[in-house]
Amino acid sequence: MTLKQFPVRFLHIIFLIFLISTVDAQEKYLKAQSSIDWKTEKINSTLSLDAKKTGITLPSGRNAALQMLEMETPALLKDTFFSLLINSSSRLGDSIARGDVSLADLNRIIDQGIKTPPWFSQDLKQVSMTHTITLQDIGELFIRHDNAYENRPPLEKVATRSFSGILIDARGSLPVHGEYTEATLEPCLFPRIWNNKMELLYEKNLVDPKTAKQQGIVYYSASSDESIYRDRIGTDPLRITAREVFGQNRTDPIISSTDYLRIMSDSKNRALLTAGKLVILCNEDALKAGQLGPKKDENYYFAWHDIGSALSVASVSKIDFTDSWKGLKLTIYDIRFIADTAQILPDERSRLDSIASALALAGKTAHFKIDGHTASVGKPEGEMILSIQRAETIARELSIRGIISDKIQTAGFGGTQPVASNDTDQGRALNRRVEITIEMQD
Repeated sequence: MTLKQFPVRFLHIIFLIFLISTVDAQEKYLKAQSSIDWKTEKINSTLSLDAKKTGITLPSGRNAALQMLEMETPALLKDTFFSLLINSSSRLGDSIARGDVSLADLNRIIDQGIKTPPWFSQDLKQVSMTHTITLQDIGELFIRHDNAYENRPPLEKVATRSFSGILIDARGSLPVHGEYTEATLEPCLFPRIWNNKMELLYEKNLVDPKTAKQQGIVYYSASSDESIYRDRIGTDPLRITAREVFGQNRTDPIISSTDYLRIMSDSKNRALLTAGKLVILCNEDALKAGQLGPKKDENYYFAWHDIGSALSVASVSKIDFTDSWKGLKLTIYDIRFIADTAQILPDERSRLDSIASALALAGKTAHFKIDGHTASVGKPEGEMILSIQRAETIARELSIRGIISDKIQTAGFGGTQPVASNDTDQGRALNRRVEITIEMQD
């Protein structure tokens, strides 16, 4: 039988076996799965070692297996932790890439996590253990201020009184500020709270640093039973209904200007912000976000192979296609637009044809996040707007070519995330890019 006579699916399986055999050694015999629970404010992980592949015989090799698991724990967990939402625009991986926090600090926190004794599978082929850290462990890395600053009293004031805490109900689907869509609020470590004039009411530097490190700046719940979080907001809280949600990650509630002034017009209410006396209600399913990190199953690796092969055969220029902590990532460099516009030049059409054809091979469970980036030439506001518009243009072009628009999400970052120097033409060309992240969803 010749190679051409093999069934396509069988060839895929051969490739998958080859792929698994050529990745890092730890990927062969070690696995980790992490999930976040905003109710308990913990990240729980399960780490497993395939003893048969390591040559360890269980149960006599228990100590050797445990030592191997502990040694590889930081490397196993970091990629899953990278997807933790920090604020309205960043995940932990983004913060580490920018240098806001160091990978060494994250590894230290992972090393200090609580581990359970290992247990064996019934066939003695696998040994597993659990690992737990608190969200405060990670949040503490971002608390850098020594003293909380206080918002100045507003010029406009309303009649109000002092309350014991602040309760913001952001459950249900809310309009997204500045967009013609709705979304549910997503919990994060450091949400910001705004009024509908986009005046900032609350963020982490407003909170006493000791308090922020010990308990975080907000407590999330889905329940209207205030006894659950009575210690946070007291017996007489100001109850507010969120009007909108804001941010790329849909993490920031927006309240009315009247509610904003009910807080800001009273010094004791402003002090509630310093003390972190704040609870945000969100949907129950948002509190248990499930698996952290991309879902890397058989479909993921088949998509990796199929898309990579299609791009290679089509000889698509100026692209990178990689396996990242966010998922499969296709980076398109130096996309040619008419200067200072989001209108693509005709010469780019063939490249987009090939890219769309390749992305279609990701399958029915694939979703696509398109991020626009520009070179930085000293016009940050215009660059941000242009990057958003260009990401939306690419989304439309892919939709025209068969990618379902409902499965595409767009965002823009202007020139805030360069990959090269903006001092040269070559560097600016690399910074003018679009990144397409492919996520497999159920």
